[in-house]
Amino acid sequence: MIQVIHRALSILEVIASSPKEDLSLSEIADSLQLNHGTCANILKTLVNRNYVEQIGAKKGYKLGYMAYQLTNSYTYYAELKEIAKPLIERLRDNINETVILSIIEGGKRILLYEAECTHEIQVRTTQESSVYKATTGRMILAHYSPKELNYFTGKYGLPDKESWPEIKNAQNLVAALTEIRAKEVEITSNANHVVSLATPIYKNKTIIASLGIYLPDIRFEEITKINIVEKLKETTFLLNKAIEEQE
Repeated sequence: MIQVIHRALSILEVIASSPKEDLSLSEIADSLQLNHGTCANILKTLVNRNYVEQIGAKKGYKLGYMAYQLTNSYTYYAELKEIAKPLIERLRDNINETVILSIIEGGKRILLYEAECTHEIQVRTTQESSVYKATTGRMILAHYSPKELNYFTGKYGLPDKESWPEIKNAQNLVAALTEIRAKEVEITSNANHVVSLATPIYKNKTIIASLGIYLPDIRFEEITKINIVEKLKETTFLLNKAIEEQE
């Protein structure tokens, strides 16, 4: 038996046994009778590989994105997807544009759910993307606290020229995110003629996800724009209300 692998798997099992709680280093180490330093080192590797997520500097640990990807488990953010799916599909049917639900995990914008439109010409988005490049990623970041944002940029750095060309330094980033946070809906367009919209999704008044729409700019005319924005805002309100009622 390779001891370090045995310990890493035991740590994953302990964290997985409490999916609704963020376990501290002490709770994990003590339950396995592990030295705290040894446990911390193993957790650091698991966090770097996205099998475990660290919630802030000292707030504890939970299973990360890759732990669920191993089995394509639908339990990952299962409650959120269950609540969101009918609302997302209804929005897609109303506007016939692709609607997505995104989260941030491991420094990436992760696609949690996607409802595709039926147009012959439609926008495709990847399962993973740069948080800074994705409009939904920017919306989530915009609602981070200063401490959370400092932690994120300290760990993953500032956006590069490709991800967000307008951002040159930390001050630019804070100013841009502050502007986004003040909006109900963030709307961006890029050189590929893609329009992206995003709104914030909360749980216990904390940002957890972003609802987004992607479409070609040729379909984003003034009348269409008004309808899409209003339907997105309406769905966002209903989704946030449904999440609140589940608590």
